[in-house]
Amino acid sequence: MINSIALSLLLGFELSYYLLIIQTGIVEHYNSDLIALFPMFAGGVIGTVLAGRTWKKYDNPIQKIMIALSLQLLLSFLYPNYNIFTLFLLGLAVGLMAPLGIYLFKHKQLKELLFALAVAYTMGTYSFTSEADSRLYMAVIITSIALLSSIVLREYKIVQNTKKIRHSILSYAPLVLWILLDSNLFETLSRHTGLNIWAHYTTVIIIFHLLGLLAAYFLNLFKSQEHIFISSLFIMSYALSYLEWPFLLAIVYPFTISFYNVVVFRTLSHETSLSKLALIMIFVGWIASGLGLTLALSGILH
Repeated sequence: MINSIALSLLLGFELSYYLLIIQTGIVEHYNSDLIALFPMFAGGVIGTVLAGRTWKKYDNPIQKIMIALSLQLLLSFLYPNYNIFTLFLLGLAVGLMAPLGIYLFKHKQLKELLFALAVAYTMGTYSFTSEADSRLYMAVIITSIALLSSIVLREYKIVQNTKKIRHSILSYAPLVLWILLDSNLFETLSRHTGLNIWAHYTTVIIIFHLLGLLAAYFLNLFKSQEHIFISSLFIMSYALSYLEWPFLLAIVYPFTISFYNVVVFRTLSHETSLSKLALIMIFVGWIASGLGLTLALSGILH
């Protein structure tokens, strides 16, 4: 029971850190200057690669997580004023956590995953409109809770899947596409003053985030049906953003995010090779989200 709660808090608060500190905190502080943010992106990719490598002395995933979170906590005290070196180190810490956090979860631990996502979406939505440069206390508190959770899990044994499911690299292409579409729409909406749904419909967004999680839990769809359903949700989300109907967008888009992310995490949780998972996360976590940000800034798709 304690391990289940600690596992959920670890992933939930680390996802909150990525949303509130990395994605909408530092990126906003640097005015989405991709050149200035490149050291963080480079550190993230390198950190993700290192997470999948064998460490002679600290090869237990929990030990790697504790090292990454300790570095993240130290750097959180510097928020939001970073230089090239500290931006790189912050990216390195977050990059290490990207595959390691997912690797702890296995497909039978869906309830823990749902609780973690519920924590992240509730906290992220509630604090989304806070001043980006005033989130130092958030960075420290969020990382501290995640680090304490990892300490509780120091003796945790990863439950390996008894039935191994092999996925080809190409089978992860839909996940990359969904994250790219989500990143582009999210970054576009967060810069659109007329469609600032987080400022006006906070409660509605939280409710439909949670409903999306419940739908992903109770709907037993085949893989092809999931792809069609998620594609339809994204089409609706983009259509509502083009039409500039904020209330309906505040219903459909959070539902879409929650539903597809459960599918993403559940798919990745079947991967038993940490090195392969790290490779996948470079595309799913960094390249897709980076392209989404670039597209949002260019205005090509919206």
